Amino acid sequence: MRSPMLSPEMQEAVVGSQYQQRLLARCARGDHDRHAEYGVGGIITAVLCFPIGLCCLFMDREVKCSRCGERLV
Repeated sequence: MRSPMLSPEMQEAVVGSQYQQRLLARCARGDHDRHAEYGVGGIITAVLCFPIGLCCLFMDREVKCSRCGERLV
């Protein structure tokens, strides 16, 4: 049996969906793409109370996966 021909737009959608599933499978295995975000309070404290404020900056850091959005420790 032959599979029906897909339009180019549908082929791109299928390829994109498969790519996204592979990336999320990597996250499910624990291979996250870590990304750190710093809070506004930490940045302001770091500037105003330098160098002690750098401790506050690193305490106000949130590490997340840029693919799935999960907060990481």
